[in-house]
Amino acid sequence: MSTLIALCAVLLVGARARDNLRLRQQEVVLARLPEAEAVAYYDVLRRRVRNARLLRAVALMSMVLLVYAWRHGLGYLLTPK
Repeated sequence: MSTLIALCAVLLVGARARDNLRLRQQEVVLARLPEAEAVAYYDVLRRRVRNARLLRAVALMSMVLLVYAWRHGLGYLLTPK
């Protein structure tokens, strides 16, 4: 169980670091664009962030479901004998 917690912590820290790097890069791009183009680009970025959050939620729910199934022995019951 501690391995699973450590794995999740590493994934969280890595995802957070990646997000911060992308945010800095996108801020640089937005600063260089004229205002009208920056507003349009910002809308695109907001959609990307929303999609990324949705995909992360789906991945998290999948992981929870896998751990639940593993803890309750459902994988053993579903495998052919």
